[in-house]
Amino acid sequence: MNATHDNGVRPPRWLAPALAALVALTPLAIDTYLPAIPAMAAALGADVAQVQHSVSSYLLGFAIGQLCGGPLSDRWGRVLAGTVGLCIFIASSAAILFVHQVEGLVILRFFQALGGGFATVICGAMVRDLYSGRQAARIMSMIATMILVAPMVAPLIGSWLLALGDWHIIFVFLLLYGVAMLVLVRAALPETVSRWSRARRQRQPRRHLFRSYGEIVRCRRAMGFLLGQAMVSGSLFIYVTTAPFVFMTQFGVSAAKFPLYFGACVLGMVVMVQANIRLLRSHAPRQILLVGMVVQLTAASGQLILVLWLGEQQGVLSWMLMLVPTVASFGLLAPNSAACYLEFFPRIGGSANALYGAALFIFGGLVGGGVNTLLDGSLVPVALGMWVCAALALSAALGLARAHRPIRGEQ
Repeated sequence: MNATHDNGVRPPRWLAPALAALVALTPLAIDTYLPAIPAMAAALGADVAQVQHSVSSYLLGFAIGQLCGGPLSDRWGRVLAGTVGLCIFIASSAAILFVHQVEGLVILRFFQALGGGFATVICGAMVRDLYSGRQAARIMSMIATMILVAPMVAPLIGSWLLALGDWHIIFVFLLLYGVAMLVLVRAALPETVSRWSRARRQRQPRRHLFRSYGEIVRCRRAMGFLLGQAMVSGSLFIYVTTAPFVFMTQFGVSAAKFPLYFGACVLGMVVMVQANIRLLRSHAPRQILLVGMVVQLTAASGQLILVLWLGEQQGVLSWMLMLVPTVASFGLLAPNSAACYLEFFPRIGGSANALYGAALFIFGGLVGGGVNTLLDGSLVPVALGMWVCAALALSAALGLARAHRPIRGEQ
């Protein structure tokens, strides 16, 4: 794999695992403490619902952290931006150990996420700095594997840690993980923004810091890829937010068996990510992207038809028959959407990656939460929501992104 960076930086072979470990900071910070929420509520003298606000504050802080950290990483360099973010993350994690009120937890989780957004936004930007085309999509696929595996492992880590002590030990773990990532960023990751680029941007007035977002929004094809993936993320978040209702309430799956059904779709995504790595040897990212969107729309259509046809007689196996390919196609779509989108912004990769990540997080969360509020005791809102997202994703890829046409400089 050849570097494309103008600074002559050759990416080390272990760059993908290193970036994957850094990206895992976010799912670990979100999911490891979920098993401890009831215990935290009791310890803080609050309701479980109040403690769950700390999840929402983390999502908000993470989105803001990405939007601010992206342009700053273009201006300061990737390593400095990552260092600042990790220092904020570590300090906030340490402060959480001393909270006695739920309001303090919610505020500190916001700042913890702010630092996490600063730190992880540099990952996609560094990939864009060093790779393009199929190579970028291949590295994105490797990183995506960690993004998918981490949420599966994180609750298990949290449960194991709770067996060793109270809820504080989980945040000690996150603090230590943040320290390890700080060492990784400072000692191992190469700086991929040239001194000339940093000096040029630092001479610009600070009011121009976020002007790059205007340049991104004006690129119609790039926004097509972003909007298409935002729709795909909406479908994924619908699955995640409604899974407890679908499996345990609608189909009567026990809490012990719930991880098996939930994990089947995640395993499908991991398989698709690995298939994508092999397909990239002979096909362009945009070609695989279109195939993946057709697969997702076909499966979502079959899912909706089965729901309308079978109604209350539908069983969990017939639901899984179409759900697995609908969700698993995310493994084909996410890496290639990111690679195609970032291809348009070789000089402002940090800002571009920040807007991309924040948009997916915010839109996906809104769609998933919206469908969750529409649940009426049937599976129709879930199936219809996923079908609409899949149809709009393919429309954006064909209409705005024109993914059927080559991208300039495509390999």
